[in-house]
Amino acid sequence: MVSGCLARIVYSDVKHNFLIHYIVAVCVLLVSPVFFSLSMLDSVLAAQPLEVFVPLIGIVLMTPVFLPEQNDSIYDVVRSRKVDHNIVCILRLLFSVIIAAVMIGAYVLFMKHCDSDVTIKHFIGSFANAFILGAVGFTFAGLSRNVIIGYMASVIYYMLNFTLGTKLKYFYLFSMIHGGFEEKKCLLIVASVLIIFTLTSRKIIDSR
Repeated sequence: MVSGCLARIVYSDVKHNFLIHYIVAVCVLLVSPVFFSLSMLDSVLAAQPLEVFVPLIGIVLMTPVFLPEQNDSIYDVVRSRKVDHNIVCILRLLFSVIIAAVMIGAYVLFMKHCDSDVTIKHFIGSFANAFILGAVGFTFAGLSRNVIIGYMASVIYYMLNFTLGTKLKYFYLFSMIHGGFEEKKCLLIVASVLIIFTLTSRKIIDSR
């Protein structure tokens, strides 16, 4: 019965609150060929769209997880329900992460079909970038209870990668363009820590 209730909640969220974000994410991918060639690229050139442009869908999909409860009155109603609000947010987040992975996977396969030299590393690298960008937005939106702040934080971090470049070291998003990959492991770990920290912090606040 609980699983059925959760399924209805997720379905309602997707239909009424998040469908527009999924559509925007698809549009981001469809627009990318305007800025980047996707055909017959070597490994380094293939990393450019996958590191610089495609990961923006992480911001689009993961930052608005807390959007439906941004209104205080709605948030109070949600907290009074039997289903733990944190569980609902986790389900939203998981669904968004899965959607991002599927979209990136489809994009990489399309590049492969276009005779570009892409491998599983390109998929992991692109996903890691999307995951950390989304996690930054998720964290700032969750702790501030303001999704706009979440978007701003993600964009600022993204822009710092252009201004500071490799000075960011293990937090540098565009490492594959320079032949590196170790940074992606760090990004995945940091993103996971941010998400766990945010959910734990909100759980403690909600219990007061």
